[in-house]
Amino acid sequence: MNVKENLAKNLVKYRKFTGLTQAELAEKLNYSDKAVSKWERGESVPDLVVLKQIADFYGVKIDTLISKPNDYTPHTYRNITKIRFTMAAIATVLVWLAAALSYFFIELLFPSFKGNTWLAFVIAVPLTMVVLSILTSVWKNSILNVVFHTLLVWSTLTTLYLILKNALIHVPYYLWVIFLIGILFQALILFMFFYKRFNKNQNQ
Repeated sequence: MNVKENLAKNLVKYRKFTGLTQAELAEKLNYSDKAVSKWERGESVPDLVVLKQIADFYGVKIDTLISKPNDYTPHTYRNITKIRFTMAAIATVLVWLAAALSYFFIELLFPSFKGNTWLAFVIAVPLTMVVLSILTSVWKNSILNVVFHTLLVWSTLTTLYLILKNALIHVPYYLWVIFLIGILFQALILFMFFYKRFNKNQNQ
């Protein structure tokens, strides 16, 4: 078995072990899924820089990737996933803890706001989406990033709607129109996602 065949088999093995599709791996490497497919079929090989990136991602040496496949399986990806999940959970808990503290302090210090203090928890929803959007941007997970940006847009508009509805004495019947803004932002988010995907495929 030659180096190209060894590499192809190892790439398939490690990708399947980590539970990634070719498209998901391609996204993390900033390559097209067509290129990953060719590597795994042994039709071409990644350049040295990309090969090093793949090895680092799986927590192995380049020699391991081009050597005869063995029973070794990487644990790095699972560890990274656990760490990221823990970070996201802690960040979310901190946001909601801040919301709870705000609720109780406002109840104690500003009695005139009683009846509206529940909005502290409503505001916590878009703030949570902001945190998760930032984290997924840093981690370069474009699919989750689109999900959290979408949730951010609609939760922000919902929060704004509820705040205005509670603040205004006479609520205008057309207040719901603010949700039309969400459609524009949603279209922009999806456009940017598919535009980046298209450019990535064109450049490979």
